[in-house]
Amino acid sequence: MVYDARYTVSLLFGAALLLIGLLGRAPGILLLSIPLFVYAASLLLSYAMLRRPALDARRTPGARQVVEGDTVHVDLTVTNGGASVPYLIVLDDLPSGATLLDGDASYGGPLARGGSISIKYTLRPPRGLHEQRGVRAFVWPVYGLAMDEYRFDCLTHVSAIPQVDPLPFIVIRPRRRHAFVGPVRANTPGPGIEFYGCRSFVDGDDVRRVNWRAFARHDQIFINEYEQERMTDVIVVLDVRAASHLHAGGNSTFEPCCRAAASLAAHFIRQGNRVGLLLYGKSVDWIQPASGRFHLGRMIGAITRAQPARSMAFENLAQLPLEMLPTGSQIVVVSCLAQEGDPVVLAKLHARGYSVLAVYADTLELERGHQPQDQAVALAARAKILQSVVATRLMEGLGVHVVPWDVRRPLAEAIHASRLDRAARRLT
Repeated sequence: MVYDARYTVSLLFGAALLLIGLLGRAPGILLLSIPLFVYAASLLLSYAMLRRPALDARRTPGARQVVEGDTVHVDLTVTNGGASVPYLIVLDDLPSGATLLDGDASYGGPLARGGSISIKYTLRPPRGLHEQRGVRAFVWPVYGLAMDEYRFDCLTHVSAIPQVDPLPFIVIRPRRRHAFVGPVRANTPGPGIEFYGCRSFVDGDDVRRVNWRAFARHDQIFINEYEQERMTDVIVVLDVRAASHLHAGGNSTFEPCCRAAASLAAHFIRQGNRVGLLLYGKSVDWIQPASGRFHLGRMIGAITRAQPARSMAFENLAQLPLEMLPTGSQIVVVSCLAQEGDPVVLAKLHARGYSVLAVYADTLELERGHQPQDQAVALAARAKILQSVVATRLMEGLGVHVVPWDVRRPLAEAIHASRLDRAARRLT
C-alpha cells in the first residue's frame, strides 16, 4: 500500500473518539468514530483495487528553435504497457512565461492496457532558452478513494531566438581597419567603387580609368582614383544591467534592446565585418570578433540566453573591459544609459581611440503610457526630455555618434531619422 496521510489521520481521529466515548461512556461520541473507521477501511479497499499501470511519456516539439513571437506545436504521447486505468489525469509542464494558444496540456479519462493517448497543444514561448521537464500522471481505481502519482523525466528544449530586423546601411568610421577587403571606406586611394580623386597619369596606369573630362579641360591626362574599402572590428555591447532598464506593467526595454543587438550584429556581419559581442551586466560574457554565419549563430545564442542582471561590480559602464576590445575598433552600445555617468564613459571611449555608436533607448513614451495625464507627469516628462537632450548633445559634442530610439518603434526608423538629422545639421 502506498502511504496516504488521509488513512493515518482518519484512523487516529477514529481511535481518539472511540477512546473518549469508552472512557466517558458517551454513545454519541462512539457513533462519531464509526464514519472515520469506515473511511479508513474504504481507503484500504481502494488501494487494494488500485492497479499498477506501466506508463511511458514522450514529448515531441514541432521545432527546436523558433523566432520570438512564433508558435510551437507540441505532441505528448502517453502509452500504457500495464493494467488498464479506469481514470487517468495527465498534466504536462509548460515553459515559464509561455502562452498557451490552442489545445490543452492536460488529459482526463480512461486508458486501456496497451493503449495510448495524444495531447496536442500550441504555445508561444518568449525569447530565451526554455526546457520542459516533467510530466505528471494521477491514477484512480473504479469507485475508489486511492490515488497514485507518476512523474516522468521527459526533458525537451525549445529556443526562442530574438527577431532580427533589416536595417539601413550604417556609416561607421573606425580608426583601425584590417588589410582585407570589406565595406568600410578607408579614406585612402586604392581598389574600390567610391570616387576618391584624380592624379596625373603615369606609365602602367589602366587607360580605362582616364578622366576624359579633365583631359579635355586641361589638355593633360588624369587618372580617376577610388577609395579603398576594408574590413574592421565591430563590437556590439548589450547592456543587461537590470537597473538601467525600465519595467512598466507588462512592457520592458530589455526585450527591444536584445532585438536591436541581434539586428546590429547580423547587419555588420552581412556587410562583411568581423563582429564581437559583449554582454555587460552580471559578468563579462564576451565573444571574440569573427565573421561568418556560424559566428552569427553563436552571438544570437548568447543574446537568446541573456537575462537582466544585478551586480555591484558592474554598476556603471566605467568597468568596461577595454583590454578585451581591439584597439581602434568600432563600438556599438545598446543601452538606456539610465545610470549617472554613462554618457561620459562613452565619450571617454572615443577619447581613448575607439569609434563609438550609441543606440540610446529612450524610455519616455513608454513611461508616459503607464502614468496618469496630469501636470506633475507633464513636468516630469519635460525634465526627462531636457535630460535626454543634454546627454545626447554631450556625447555628440565629444565625438560619439548617437541614435535616439523610441523602443516602441522599429530601430530602422531611428537610424534613418538620425541620418536625416545629421545631414540637416551639416547644411546649417
